[in-house]
Amino acid sequence: MASDPKSNHQIETNYVTYPQRWFVLATVAVLNFSNAMAWINFAAITNFSAEYFNVTTDQINWLSIVYLVVTIPIGFVSIWVMDNLGIRSTILIGAWFNFVGIAVRCFSGLSGISDDARYPIVMTGQTIAAVAQPFLLFVPTKLAAVWFAEDQRAIANAIGSMSNPFGILMSFLISALLVSEPDDIPLMLLIYLIPAVIGVAMATFGVCSNEPPTPPSASADEEGESFYKGFLHCIKTPSFIILWIAFGGGYGVFNAISTFLEQIVCPLGHGDDFAGIVGALMLGCGLIGAFVAGLIVDKTHKFTPIMKFNFVFGAIGVVFLVVFSNFPEQGGGLAFGAVLFGTFGLALFPVALELGVECTYPIREGTSSGLLQISGQLQGIILILIAQVASESVPLSEAPDIQKCIVVSDTPGATVPPNQLSVIQDMTVPLYVIGGYTIVVCCGFVLLFRTKYKRLAAEGYAAGKKEPSSVAKKAGVDNMAMDVVT
Repeated sequence: MASDPKSNHQIETNYVTYPQRWFVLATVAVLNFSNAMAWINFAAITNFSAEYFNVTTDQINWLSIVYLVVTIPIGFVSIWVMDNLGIRSTILIGAWFNFVGIAVRCFSGLSGISDDARYPIVMTGQTIAAVAQPFLLFVPTKLAAVWFAEDQRAIANAIGSMSNPFGILMSFLISALLVSEPDDIPLMLLIYLIPAVIGVAMATFGVCSNEPPTPPSASADEEGESFYKGFLHCIKTPSFIILWIAFGGGYGVFNAISTFLEQIVCPLGHGDDFAGIVGALMLGCGLIGAFVAGLIVDKTHKFTPIMKFNFVFGAIGVVFLVVFSNFPEQGGGLAFGAVLFGTFGLALFPVALELGVECTYPIREGTSSGLLQISGQLQGIILILIAQVASESVPLSEAPDIQKCIVVSDTPGATVPPNQLSVIQDMTVPLYVIGGYTIVVCCGFVLLFRTKYKRLAAEGYAAGKKEPSSVAKKAGVDNMAMDVVT
């Protein structure tokens, strides 16, 4: 049952879902997968990339950091586009920027390009592709709300959102597999163009409307507030501010660890292959954790307890990574920390985005999810810049013999490439900073966060019912005041 908002007269509404929703979701997933691969593909092969582009490792790090920097201002634009022009326009803009950016990167590998021009070209392509990220990464929450029923929203959000870390996972594996020397990089760039082509074709020819013919739920049948009003509503909601800081902190830690992974493990005696394996374990387990968390949330709607549980164990995983980074050749401990952080840390992602909608309803889903992800990018930039400043440059002559950051040839007369400056980076202090920040943010969220499940309650009373819906009952919403759920 649903009621006319302008009267007390109740009319019967049958909410239905359409098969097309899965194609739209698949399109967003492919595009996020492609964009994430382009974002992080140099992280597992930092040393080879620095040699090929004739730059320092810090400059290679900026090929990842540029995504975070661009997302902050462009993120607000993408939220406005999503709320005012709709999902289809948002997807199309993201798809074409992603395709053009990844295509431009390929020109840096052409044989006729001078060595000095390679890095500016690849950075230009990265920047264009970075513009696409907020248009694609912010969509899943809105898509789940507009196209999916209330008992499928969390899993739809998980599929759309987790395609990003799945792309990162495949990027770690493919980069390490394809690149065994600097001259392999052009082939790698061409291969990463393939999913971008598929994604732009799916978006251009397959996504034909912003929303289904009829809404799938009561909340999807209502008009949300404007972006400006929604933004003001978010910053005036204490529970959302706590979530904004906590989610952004966790997301920022993930961005920082992903960016520095190869530089963290190589001084400990592990090469690019091991960095790829650790990244794959972290992300592969994270995909499983996010999928399971999405299923549980769809069945129980216990957003807050599930997020707090995952936050605690994800933070423990970061602590393991920090501790075992002090012990050379202890790959098992690093791998265990990565598994723990991935399994529980990435499971936060879809749950937090849905929780952001619940505590800010009735603002539009794109506004809350976009602001949360901007927080992650902002805090990621801060942590990465702190790490670059806090890391210590160790001369190669003083570096541990087991280090694999710089491979010195046994060929007589061979020298270390000049762009490497004959140093490696000691990431001990940055990891302590990242670990300490994770603990602080986790404790703050667990102790301070409480919220009302406003969307669930509204859906329970959408038809003027005296009793909440079965879904709202499962979530513990038992009256019009929307009891606080902890």
